Amino acid sequence: MRLENNHEPRTRHPTNGSSSRHASPSSSPHANGAGGHQNGTTERDTNGYHSNGLHSSSSPTHRNLEPFHGHDREEVTRLLLQSLSDLGYHEAAKRLSDESGFALEMASVAAFRSAILSGDWEEAELLLFGPALKEVDEGGVMLGNGHHTTHSPSWRKRVLSSASSQNGFPRHGLPLAETADTTAMKFLIRQQKYLELLEGRELNAALAVLRNELTPLNRDVGRLHALSSLMMCPTIASLLTQANWDGSVGGSRTRLLSDLSRSISPSIMIPEHRLATLLTAVQSNQVVSCRYHNTTIQPSLYTDHECSADDFPLQELITLKAHSDEVWYLEFSHDGTMLATAGKDGLVCVYDTARWKTMHEFREHEKNPSGSGHRGVCCVAFSPDDRYLISCSQNNEFAVLDVREGRCVSRADHFDYPVTCAAWLPDSLTFVIGTQGSRRPLGIYYLRSSSSSSSSTSNGISATSSAIVKNNELHSFRDPAWDPNEKNNSFRISDVAVSADGTRMAAATTDNKILMYDLPKREKIAEWQMEDRLTSVNFDSSGAHMIVNMHKGKVLLLSAEVDARGNVAEVEVKCRYEGVVQDEFVIRSCFGGAGEDLVVSGSEDANVFIWRRQTGIPVASFEAHPHGTVNAVAWHPTNDAMFATAGDDRKVKM
Repeated sequence: MRLENNHEPRTRHPTNGSSSRHASPSSSPHANGAGGHQNGTTERDTNGYHSNGLHSSSSPTHRNLEPFHGHDREEVTRLLLQSLSDLGYHEAAKRLSDESGFALEMASVAAFRSAILSGDWEEAELLLFGPALKEVDEGGVMLGNGHHTTHSPSWRKRVLSSASSQNGFPRHGLPLAETADTTAMKFLIRQQKYLELLEGRELNAALAVLRNELTPLNRDVGRLHALSSLMMCPTIASLLTQANWDGSVGGSRTRLLSDLSRSISPSIMIPEHRLATLLTAVQSNQVVSCRYHNTTIQPSLYTDHECSADDFPLQELITLKAHSDEVWYLEFSHDGTMLATAGKDGLVCVYDTARWKTMHEFREHEKNPSGSGHRGVCCVAFSPDDRYLISCSQNNEFAVLDVREGRCVSRADHFDYPVTCAAWLPDSLTFVIGTQGSRRPLGIYYLRSSSSSSSSTSNGISATSSAIVKNNELHSFRDPAWDPNEKNNSFRISDVAVSADGTRMAAATTDNKILMYDLPKREKIAEWQMEDRLTSVNFDSSGAHMIVNMHKGKVLLLSAEVDARGNVAEVEVKCRYEGVVQDEFVIRSCFGGAGEDLVVSGSEDANVFIWRRQTGIPVASFEAHPHGTVNAVAWHPTNDAMFATAGDDRKVKM
């Protein structure tokens, strides 16, 4: 169909193994540079890793420090200690610590963990950052429990005394990661402290923390305003709801510890579940390097992973030949039981995918009231409940077909240009139509007639009448309004997609733009100018990414993520997929395979191309429709080992 006009990972949850304050010297792993060197420590200073009793009172006088198959023995042992604790094998962890002479954490780390989990915020900041000598001497912001107190000389003496021996980190607290933001860390701790005081209805103390501890940090002003508004919450329940917080007895302290641990040197506080993270990375690398991987089942850890080409959909299963001209579009129903195809001959076929027999042949567009000489169907779309099918035609109209009853239930012919695309909203009654006309380029339509009677069924379609709902447009996205005296004063649509949850819509225009809309609010939230003509756009199932096709053979994976305020950031190209030939015609691509881990596209050189979604690495390319264009592809929604292609050779192939 021609187109018209080297740091450690920072994502950890939840706690890091054990959480006790038990401490007695037992072992001395090196501080891995970042921590010990930063704080002036020596190997002797860092002696004494402890956690949850994972130490021995009779530590061996000589620890085996020989490498373990090329890996640092101490690191391996500490990872095992953490993993045994994660698995709940605490006695085994203690015995390993006794036998090896190594333990999981230093006493100060265990004490810091305990301080966070018990809500001792003063102790937590002291252990994390060391005593702020200037603040102590000059009466700066104190780290109490929110009460405005005057600290006595005896308190200062205790602080300074404790600071002189921080288990190898004198006066400087715990060593932090290179990317640590100490102000942000303080903000997180004091925010938790503030929220817990509000939860305990200690409003004066909470106000003191807000004014004297949070505000002087000069962090996110918007966040400070949001926190201050929580003072007005009349009940604890409203506080938890408005703050999106689960309280001190929920998981908030554990999450705080996890967030803080990402900024602490991993040499002294191993990131959560580190061994599991490493094993996942091994599996992921094996999946990425496996050319024909097409399953969501995790590979075994026992052996190296490799899938066979025999398990990948590279062989032709069946050919469907109902069309008498080029096949331009095809789509599976959401449950995979039907396949709809459409093309230049104006025919819409619906197949039963169990037997590959024709269920319906709709010829709604074979008549050509527009007199344009065109009757081709360029798009079909199943409703989410798979009852209805929209067909969009070059004869300036669309029809909604009931695939259960085999009849047309709605149509619109008030367009002055071809109808190019359609997409459903989740209710299976409302849908979006895009056209190449500037009068009605993009609109929302509704199946239910405004005069629907009480005899209507639950979906709004009359149970007894065969009347067709016509031209029932609810909303037009055209801006500004149509003015016949103005030329080129609107966009024209080449394709449209709606996210699975119905919150966003992406529209590709004929002037090389992608428009992003908030559907519930019916307003545009982003607009991106692309480098070439767009022919297709599709969301993935999460709505976080889009796949687009452009002329000059460009197939791109784009970000489509929305921030907390509902705004879409500048579009980002996540991956490019090479090989497609597209210079003259409309080519459509889609996500596919297990977990949508593949991208597949047609091409003007008669080939189908398949790539790994995350890397763009080619998986396969083969001739599917000889001597013509492969116009569209569709991956089966429930069978990862099957997809369909539509070509200029009048055939549909599985």
